[in-house]
Amino acid sequence: MTPMTTQTLRDCWTWSSAWHRVLPLCGALTLAFGLAGCNLVNKFVAKDLLNEGARQYNKGHYEKAEKIFKEAIERDPDFLQAKLFYATAIRSRVNNEDGEEQIKTAKQAIEAYLELLKPENEKRLKERDRDQTYAFIADLYKTLDDQKSYQEWLKKRAELPNQKPTTKAECLYSIGVIYWNEATKISRKYETQVPGKLPEVAKPDKWKKEDIDALLQAVQTGLKYIEEAIAVDPRYANAYSYKSLLLKEQAKATADPKVVNQLEQAAQEAVEKFQELNRQAAAELSGSS
Repeated sequence: MTPMTTQTLRDCWTWSSAWHRVLPLCGALTLAFGLAGCNLVNKFVAKDLLNEGARQYNKGHYEKAEKIFKEAIERDPDFLQAKLFYATAIRSRVNNEDGEEQIKTAKQAIEAYLELLKPENEKRLKERDRDQTYAFIADLYKTLDDQKSYQEWLKKRAELPNQKPTTKAECLYSIGVIYWNEATKISRKYETQVPGKLPEVAKPDKWKKEDIDALLQAVQTGLKYIEEAIAVDPRYANAYSYKSLLLKEQAKATADPKVVNQLEQAAQEAVEKFQELNRQAAAELSGSS
């Protein structure tokens, strides 16, 4: 039988005046059940710590809340809600930091969220919390400019069981945007800034072949994910916007005037669909208010 130490009793006392009532129970449980009684008291203390951490978090004291949530986990290693709040508190600090400190905090937040996705924890997560955990990990990798991991976690989120069509479309669309960014990095090398006008892009015969090939590959892959997003949720307006942008990038690297004309026409149709869906959404919002 493992007795409860004096220090443990003092810890119980300091957190809340409510523990004046718990202390006799703590001692009685210890005498009766030893370690089992101590574990029960630790669970009570952990819940009290969770509430205190939530109060600090709501005041914007994220670092203080983080420490309190961490102590709650130390008291009760199976306390899933404390682990969730702990990860959230760390993530909330990321946007308030920069440089090496931001990188360090973002990695720490990822580790905290990955803890939630261990099999023994993930099976206890609510669907909403599971979805948000995948979303936050993806976003943290985006903050770290780790595009490969960002895309990987977007895919994982899209493929979650019972995922909502709009959320799945959003993930697929976001992957499409990654490839649009890749394409624009290439085409910008061939732009000439003209005062008061849009940048002029050199004709494809002035491009390096490897740049043409790389841009067309990025566009092809980006359009694949955009079309998948549209197939999942045909009313996801932003997908049409980036379909248009990807087609315009393809046109920049295309030499055949006839094909360029077809691409520009398809891009315009996508823009019009984007505008139509936005008008419908605005009308629905107005009608429901």
